[in-house]
Amino acid sequence: MRRYARGGAIAAALLVAATFAWQLARPAPVFARVAGAMSRAQGFRCDMIYVSRGYNDTEKAEFISDVFWIPSGAERMDHVQDGKLDESLIYRRSQDGLSIAHGSKQYRIVPKSSAREYSVGLFGNLGAYRGKTEPILGSREIRGVKAEGFTVPWSTVVGDDTHSNANIQVWIDPTTALPVRVDLVGLAPPPHSDLVIRLENFRWGPQDPALFDTTPPAGYAKMPTVNTKADEITQYVKDGLSIFAKYNQGRYPAVTYVYGDDQGEALRSLMKMPRDAMGWAKNDDPAWRKTKEGEFAYGSYCLSWINVIQRDLPEGVYNGKSVTPKDVGKVLVRWQLDDGDYRVIFGDLSSATIPPDRLREIEGR
Repeated sequence: MRRYARGGAIAAALLVAATFAWQLARPAPVFARVAGAMSRAQGFRCDMIYVSRGYNDTEKAEFISDVFWIPSGAERMDHVQDGKLDESLIYRRSQDGLSIAHGSKQYRIVPKSSAREYSVGLFGNLGAYRGKTEPILGSREIRGVKAEGFTVPWSTVVGDDTHSNANIQVWIDPTTALPVRVDLVGLAPPPHSDLVIRLENFRWGPQDPALFDTTPPAGYAKMPTVNTKADEITQYVKDGLSIFAKYNQGRYPAVTYVYGDDQGEALRSLMKMPRDAMGWAKNDDPAWRKTKEGEFAYGSYCLSWINVIQRDLPEGVYNGKSVTPKDVGKVLVRWQLDDGDYRVIFGDLSSATIPPDRLREIEGR
């Protein structure tokens, strides 16, 4: 569940508060003004909360992480498990980041190319957003502030088209133009579709620069990289994409980021598998894989490896939006190996290991 821890006119009838009309009159600058206020505040610390449906249709809130942000785009999430600091994730714009496992005293370098799945870096993109902004009718009192709300599509802000029906609800203090609550709605796949990822309890002001230092902590060991060999990963990716295309009229997942949960559920739907059908499972028995149940379980498992490539491996890229099975010689998936060369899977699912200059030549076509 943790991973759910990377302008048009508004009709006058929807104007919800005279005190906030200066922001609503021209919808395009709404979040530009918010971004300006956030920049002047020099940063924030807030809580990340999972909000789900509780007993008798009440809200059940679970604190997950402390979140830190500064205008340079650096951010940090300190995940808490059973009341103790469990993991820290540090991202810096256009630089490698750092993942710290405090329990095992290990760290992992997060490649700068890594997909920031539900990154709070969305704030920077909100500031540049110029698309349609829908006001939420009526104000809401949040932590003593009478806040006004706006909704924007998740995919148009963060460039992640995997969650086409998800949206971002931003509640703003009309006096300061600073957010008081941000709800990420519709990101979790079934059966957790009602889960809301909430950022709240903002404490504005400069943050300690040491929070965003990506130097590995003293006494911590480097976490082993993915132990699975490149050839094995390559086969998983080929098998997963092949199975998906088989049930999707010959097409691969046409998304920017491949999340195992989401694309696994998409495969479940394409294959018309029941909700209780086992997914994300590996079995070396060829007879099992030939059954429809085994094909689904293995296919969804294999698709999750593309997310590992995008998240954990240097220069991991998936081009399923533009590359099809007919695109022989075009790069569908690639990542960098330890020796500096690249493992490449092409549109026709052939593969090769090539040097960087050859990759640049191919991708420059």
